Amino acid sequence: MDPITKAIDKTEEILGHSPHPAIVAVPLGAWTVSNICDGLGLLTGNETFDDVARVSMAIGLVGAAGAVVTGLHDYGYIPTDRQPSHEIATTHGLGNAVVCSLFVTSYVLRTRDHAAGRRTDATARLLALAGGALSLYTAWLGGKLVEEYGEAVKPIIARQKAEHDHHEDDARRGRERLNPTPSLDPEPKQS
Repeated sequence: MDPITKAIDKTEEILGHSPHPAIVAVPLGAWTVSNICDGLGLLTGNETFDDVARVSMAIGLVGAAGAVVTGLHDYGYIPTDRQPSHEIATTHGLGNAVVCSLFVTSYVLRTRDHAAGRRTDATARLLALAGGALSLYTAWLGGKLVEEYGEAVKPIIARQKAEHDHHEDDARRGRERLNPTPSLDPEPKQS
């Protein structure tokens, strides 16, 4: 796990925040496309929509793997005594586990139907619709963690500010050493 953790940490440093919010756009977008295609497939009877729904669902599942890894990384930095952040993050994570389970089950059913030459059945469509609906709630929880409580953002901003302040202090000390005029301070500085 160390190379993955280091890669996530480096990405955070570059972005200034956790990569998790950006990565979750992949499964959320792909699953939205899948849900829309299910609806269009039912309305039109066009089997192409079933294929697009299945493929976009698979893309969402691959993206969800990245979201899980980065989400768990972020979750590990929220102390259990930091409430309500920890409780919201736990609900967010468990809810997303259910979302993924619904989409995985739907995908398996779709793949079986496709292999047997059948249209996607109602159970697979309902599971995906339930996953899509629940993902709206879990995404809202994730937004609440970041926007209201600053999780995965404030610690990185604080670290960057500290580094910036440190560099400014070094620059200021350098200017003081190079300045040939004595300080106008009435009291001498003590080291």
